[in-house]
Amino acid sequence: MIELYHSTHSTCSQKVRLCLAEKGIAWKGHHLNLRAFDQLKPEFLAINAAGMVPVLVDGDFRLAESRIINEYLEEAYPQVRLAPADPQSRARMRLWTKYSDDVATDAVKLPSFVKNIQPELQRMAPEQVRAMVAKIPDAKVRERWTNAVTRGISAADLQPSIDKLGVMVDRMDRSLSQGPWLAGDEYSLADIDIAPFVHRLIRCELFHLVEAHPRVADWYARISSRAAYAKAIPPAGSEGVQPAVV
Repeated sequence: MIELYHSTHSTCSQKVRLCLAEKGIAWKGHHLNLRAFDQLKPEFLAINAAGMVPVLVDGDFRLAESRIINEYLEEAYPQVRLAPADPQSRARMRLWTKYSDDVATDAVKLPSFVKNIQPELQRMAPEQVRAMVAKIPDAKVRERWTNAVTRGISAADLQPSIDKLGVMVDRMDRSLSQGPWLAGDEYSLADIDIAPFVHRLIRCELFHLVEAHPRVADWYARISSRAAYAKAIPPAGSEGVQPAVV
């Protein structure tokens, strides 16, 4: 059985869980509480030295990076197809999955951090936080956490991320003017990979960006009403609630 090291409210974990749910693939979860720094424990760093979720294990094959995991699942488990058959639509899908990695993932991090992580850090003893932050392998992530601990994150710091998220929604609107889904006529990994970042706008009090674009609002209503979505993505406002069973 597939195993997934993930966190409930991690957007990249949500991408993979949504793909698994759409394909109807059974999996065993290993939940990491990122607020408790589970991702920095030696036993997880032995699985992924980057200290990042998700990580998928399929037999003796281990894979990190959510976009690549979903591409692997599409090829290894084709019983439910999530990539268009048409080469041009498939290329458009890949542009969107790449965009989710290159732009959306980074753009949502700082607003998410302010809402979800910074309040937790501020409740901890500074020396405890500094000790944990020093263990973060990725220098960019370590800097973001250090800034939150030492000086906080201002509205000016947030604005570039908000601007990028606005551009993301504008780009979605243009794509949806050509068809019901981001890659065209078929629901695909393009929609799956971007969905958690649109969902996160609710938590970050930025959903007005979606509401200003009726096509994007309709897309979100349709994707969020799917049965797989309810299985994979927790309700907005539940951030910080950890599962009773991993």
